[in-house]
Amino acid sequence: MSAGTSQAAGAHEIEFAPAFPNDLKVERGIGYLQPGGLVVHTGWSRPLDGAPNERSQHPAYEGSSVQCWNISTPDGHRASRFPYLTRPDAASAAARIAARLPGGLWPSGADTAALLPLALEASGTPDMLPLTHKDKPNWGSGLGGDLADFWMPDTRAAYERMIEAHGRIPKNCQACAKRVRAQKRLGWMPRTSHWPQWSVQGHRGQLVRPHCYCTACMRMDVTMGTFGPGVDQEGETVPGSMAIYPYSAVPGVVDPDVDRGERPFAWFTYFLSEGGCVVIDERPSVRLWPVGVRHDDALFCETGVTGEFGLDDVPNS
Repeated sequence: MSAGTSQAAGAHEIEFAPAFPNDLKVERGIGYLQPGGLVVHTGWSRPLDGAPNERSQHPAYEGSSVQCWNISTPDGHRASRFPYLTRPDAASAAARIAARLPGGLWPSGADTAALLPLALEASGTPDMLPLTHKDKPNWGSGLGGDLADFWMPDTRAAYERMIEAHGRIPKNCQACAKRVRAQKRLGWMPRTSHWPQWSVQGHRGQLVRPHCYCTACMRMDVTMGTFGPGVDQEGETVPGSMAIYPYSAVPGVVDPDVDRGERPFAWFTYFLSEGGCVVIDERPSVRLWPVGVRHDDALFCETGVTGEFGLDDVPNS
């Protein structure tokens, strides 16, 4: 067998399927139950000729040493922050995660809700990174498949603990180093050492990478908005502001079907009609108030729609 499919000692094949939402039709596949009680398996995705709600398992490729292998609980819940590139690597990681649980394993009939947070916490430490360089944990170069992506923690507190444990991440991967140098020569000030921002819509719970090439890396945090009147807790009219990342699509204002390149023009028209003027700022801001710039809190309030998809959400990706 290849390095990607060789079987760890004591592991055995079982019928397995991930715990996807009930609105998905998940084809059952196989996993490899480890001696520590966790399951190592390949991923599931929509087949090329499948319906939007169908998911099937990726085959374990014979003759290939690099493939995404995941670690889950026997009832299908993801139990590791990182995917691993070979089955032996995933089996080794599963053993180390299980060893840090009460009793040193994932027991049969375990209370998943109680134990899963402990497994995920153990899996997010530096020694669990799937890549190393000179025997030290490494996020990888980005020159091909050697890049350590991770699943964003489900809570802000767990996210903060994870990045604190890892500390400073690589300044940038080798794959984008040349492009970064070119951007510097053009006058930009790229910052490719940032972690993905917790507030970025769509990143929580999904596979992300700590060093990427995006608008946040390049410090292009553009905010578009307008100042206008608001109402404070006493019912008095006070200055306020509302702003948005200009490429965002917010139902009811900018239709998601609008082409990305046309969205800034739609937002410009909207803010012009709402406030009579449009303000564009490239500094990191909270709505239109630049971070670090002092203002009178008594004269500051939110205006516009608020909430997860409101006008005061300014994603940076």
